[in-house]
Amino acid sequence: MGMYDDVVMLDEPLACPAGHPLGGLQTKSFHDPSMSTYLIKGDRVVRAAGRSWRDDEDERSAWRITGDEAVHETWYRLEPVSPPVELHVYSHCAHCAPVLVRSDRATLWGDIVQEHQLFVEFSLQFPEGEPMRVARVTGDRDELMEELRRDGLRVLEDDAPLALAHREIQRAKRGPARRL
Repeated sequence: MGMYDDVVMLDEPLACPAGHPLGGLQTKSFHDPSMSTYLIKGDRVVRAAGRSWRDDEDERSAWRITGDEAVHETWYRLEPVSPPVELHVYSHCAHCAPVLVRSDRATLWGDIVQEHQLFVEFSLQFPEGEPMRVARVTGDRDELMEELRRDGLRVLEDDAPLALAHREIQRAKRGPARRL
């Protein structure tokens, strides 16, 4: 698998085909990926570098209490970066229901259904003197289902009895829904 870098879109977040905003974008497009964090705002690309608090302060000054929550503030030096002409970023959509596939045998935990999260990939292009262009590379959930079928896997329809039972078991494992 190797190392990757994180990418944070500070303007409008990228979204899956269903319109859910995506966080946790990753890339291997920068030279020598090393778990760095890159921030993109407009056409500006910077790398967050430096210490986890300001050099002239100690760790105590990074913390504050707000109501019933503790906040740890982190400061980073920004390093301007010339992005590659094409930057591939990717994530999984945590909001889209996973595609369910029937396994040949039970897993270690006894389940015979595998979940395939919707993988979403984008191409960010930085043509010189022009605004950044964004293009989605991967397909939607239906295309993922078709791809898995082409690979010879037994994809379950969302309303199949085994799919319904699997989702019910997963809900029970998570426990009762919290009320706000």
